[in-house]
Amino acid sequence: MSALLEVDDLVTHFPIRAGLFKRTVGHVHAVDGVSLTVNERETVGVVGESGCGKTTFGRSLLRLIEPTSGGVRFRGEDVIGANKDRMRELRAQMQIVFQDPYASLNPRMPISDIVSEPLRIHGTSKGEAVKRAGELLAAVGLLPEHGNRYPHEFSGGQRQRIGIARALALNPSLIVLDEPVSALDVSVQAQVINLLEDLQNEFDLAYLFIAHDLSVVRHISDRVVVMYLGRVCEVADSATLYEAPSHPYTQSLLSAVPVPDPDIERSRRRIVLQGDIPSPANPPSGCRFRTRCPIVQEKCAAEVPPLVTFSPGQEVACHFPLKAGETLLDRIGSVDLAH
Repeated sequence: MSALLEVDDLVTHFPIRAGLFKRTVGHVHAVDGVSLTVNERETVGVVGESGCGKTTFGRSLLRLIEPTSGGVRFRGEDVIGANKDRMRELRAQMQIVFQDPYASLNPRMPISDIVSEPLRIHGTSKGEAVKRAGELLAAVGLLPEHGNRYPHEFSGGQRQRIGIARALALNPSLIVLDEPVSALDVSVQAQVINLLEDLQNEFDLAYLFIAHDLSVVRHISDRVVVMYLGRVCEVADSATLYEAPSHPYTQSLLSAVPVPDPDIERSRRRIVLQGDIPSPANPPSGCRFRTRCPIVQEKCAAEVPPLVTFSPGQEVACHFPLKAGETLLDRIGSVDLAH
């Protein structure tokens, strides 16, 4: 596969201002040196707890939030250095579907206008744009004749389909999906995920799929990136990550995913992390995860662990990664962290 999107050491910090003159007294380290590649027609999942920087990362790629530093290249072209006019052209190829289907659609516009709006902005005639909107509504499983209805007349799942249709309007190559199913019922989630897979095959799309539900990510992703407090902990193809996770944080996340078999669910031992997530305004030195890691050692506070190749198709940022088949409970030799 050829690289579609290349991200190099992306950093996005937000200033903290205080006092009468709003002086900058610190920064929130939302994204702190993330690098990854998304290939043509590939789905890369980005997972982590709330506040780990997933959404900020996704929006920084499209410069909906301006990054502090780092590089983003789309088909080899510099995105960060693009001027306003060129950025508008690039955004036709890089679209986003937002998390909340209720807030992301203009309640005063009929859905035909919502879906066709990107086309009109980019110079398509109104008649052609409306025709294309009908085709896109049909592609996402809605009736084109309902184009004159307003968002409040549709369910949450249908609204998310409308958002997907709008993202498809300009024939993009990459869509950033910012937790697109987290606000939907479980049965509706499955329908939307299946729709996304069908559309990917039909339109040759690449997805950056941001989510906190690891079971959903496993179903749709070719590769998975695990983030914690603005940094990448582990990157691996989907099968390797779920079968042989090597970072302690990845194992703790997978431990929290329910198992459909009730007998296994009752008997399995879970990994329960101690403490709260540190503030991104004052992150820990060295490894960001060290304040909650049950196998922490002195080196973890002194040195930032680099993201290095651990096995074929797997990269880990940990000074003491877990071997294939090894669990955190095996490493610490204690039952205090399990129940």
